[in-house]
Amino acid sequence: MLTSPRSILQLVLLAAALFFSPSHLNAEQKQTSSGSLKIGFLMDSLKVERWQTDLDRFQKRAAELGAEVLVETAEGDDELQLQQAQKLLASGVKSLVLVPHDADKAIRIVSAAKAKHVPLLCYERLVRDPDVSFFIGVDASAVGYLQAFTISQLAPKGNYALIGGSFSDINAKILHDAQMRVLKPMVDHGDIKIVSDTWTKDWDPSEAYAHMSTAIETSKGDITAVVTSNDGTAGGAIQALEEHKLAGKVFVSGQDADLAAIIRILDGTQTMTVYKPLASQARLAAEAAVAWAKGETIKTAAAISIGDKTIPATLLAPVAVTKDNVKQTVIKDGFQNLETIQKSLPKEKWPK
Repeated sequence: MLTSPRSILQLVLLAAALFFSPSHLNAEQKQTSSGSLKIGFLMDSLKVERWQTDLDRFQKRAAELGAEVLVETAEGDDELQLQQAQKLLASGVKSLVLVPHDADKAIRIVSAAKAKHVPLLCYERLVRDPDVSFFIGVDASAVGYLQAFTISQLAPKGNYALIGGSFSDINAKILHDAQMRVLKPMVDHGDIKIVSDTWTKDWDPSEAYAHMSTAIETSKGDITAVVTSNDGTAGGAIQALEEHKLAGKVFVSGQDADLAAIIRILDGTQTMTVYKPLASQARLAAEAAVAWAKGETIKTAAAISIGDKTIPATLLAPVAVTKDNVKQTVIKDGFQNLETIQKSLPKEKWPK
């Protein structure tokens, strides 16, 4: 006998909150003169809404701690990101925060930081190199689990399409593995059939649109659910579904709680997204970067093993967002604005 979807989801979130709770940093928070301490922040891209939010919150907290943040954005160019890292290291940054584009190629950035004796903190995406000093983010396996679990509870039978993120992003692979751990027993039992399973270069919504269009054509429109790995790919998939008059009839997952995704969820074309507490994550990352830059010790409750070395980590709990809890999650936290959402929807679709 199956436990109710709501009860199971509550247990999952409780377990995640206990296991992936934010650790407390033992960093001094004394104000210093503006710009006296330089921190480098290497971004992969700012094209997706969430990354600008991360950066804004990070810069704000770093400024409060008296640090200057030097920012570089590679927009998916691995060679450029390496050059930007070398530039920041040469400029005298005392710690380096990295959102890698390609987790394997970014090992060169870790090596460059080590050569300069500059601590490197991975943000959101982990580079599997034992010389990484610190990791802060949300465990991708918990996100993938919530995506597949939520959708499969609503659609325990039928044809599924999986639209993953960038194959060069280690988080995309972790997401996919976690999604499949949920779906495989139902696939093996014959309840679910995966009719399409694709990767999306650089998480590009237009490529997700193409994948969805192909899946619709090959299945002759017989699609029950789409497990997309973030809100950008969800948006691309939903565009294709709309063109085939399937939007709102097919369950669709997402991640990041982007404004457009929240509006789609309330409008009925997207089923869920996964909200990650970006404000807390960015604030804790700034505190950690400042602490490392000062040579201070950071105490954490979590750690990640890379080879025979343990990397200290701060891991935050993800939350599944549906139309039933928009107001209690992203709006309550101030991540999305109620008035902006209301302006985009008829009154009967406003969050309750």
